[in-house]
Amino acid sequence: MRFTQDYVHYIFHVNPTRYIVCYMLTVAEKVRGAMSDLHRAERAVARILLADYPVAGLQTVAKLAAQAGVSGPTVLRLTERLGFGSYSAFQQSLRDELQQRMQSPLDQYDLVTTSDDALGRAERTFAQVISRTFALLDPKEFEQAVDLLVSPRRRIFATGGRFTSLIARSLTLHLEILRPGVQFLGVEDRTSMLTDFTSRDVLFVADLRRYQASTITFGTEAARRGVHLILLTDRWLSPLASEAEVVLQVALDAPSPFDSLVGASAAVEALLGGVVDKLGDAPKQRMKDYDTAWRARDFPEPGRAGEQEEDGDEQK
Repeated sequence: MRFTQDYVHYIFHVNPTRYIVCYMLTVAEKVRGAMSDLHRAERAVARILLADYPVAGLQTVAKLAAQAGVSGPTVLRLTERLGFGSYSAFQQSLRDELQQRMQSPLDQYDLVTTSDDALGRAERTFAQVISRTFALLDPKEFEQAVDLLVSPRRRIFATGGRFTSLIARSLTLHLEILRPGVQFLGVEDRTSMLTDFTSRDVLFVADLRRYQASTITFGTEAARRGVHLILLTDRWLSPLASEAEVVLQVALDAPSPFDSLVGASAAVEALLGGVVDKLGDAPKQRMKDYDTAWRARDFPEPGRAGEQEEDGDEQK
């Protein structure tokens, strides 16, 4: 992967063809990429932009400058550094992102390339989405998320929306084997949990485009109660990003009109790998007890699945 001023270029290989795919950088990606080179006053504006993204950038120059405690020309210098010829061009880019944020499967239906077979298209797309996801994941944010998930004094909760609950559920199903104090929260569990949250708790929220209002409301209230919020979102950023302590971004590319969960699943698998690395041998006894408990409930032992299935057939 390499960056130019306005585009990120991903290079990946599929059987054994080499593909190069270019994507327009979001304004947030440009800001983060430029942060270390900005003057202090410009960094103040950049932080305001990222803290309330993208709404802060849709204000007038005067309002954004006042919010950051800088002059109007400082705001304009920042947008120029980001590659925009004018403040209106900067805002148009943000409005374009807002439109992409809200794209539905119907909006994307005619954008799917059907000139090749679905299997080949899926192979290329998923190779691409994995590459893009790991390019989007910030190593420091990732390590911070792992540290929160392994802390023995913290309870871990996870939730998501209509589709992203699958991602949150996957995380909890694996984490509960490795450590105690892990719980998946369905929509029906959220209200009662708000009264029980403490500042030692961790809440993992998966919220991808088109972002679910009830999930954002719950995550916002949890964060305001002192919960450590880990947000898994996409490159356009859920509105919950401004409340999150940790933000993990993933790619959504798919071979169909439906945004893919492959990138999100890969991020969760990576988190689990980080958790195992940090915990070392500590979970082994718990995993042994877990397997024993499942065997007591007639869950097949490793290597005996076929044998038990035959016994079950004979009893029918």
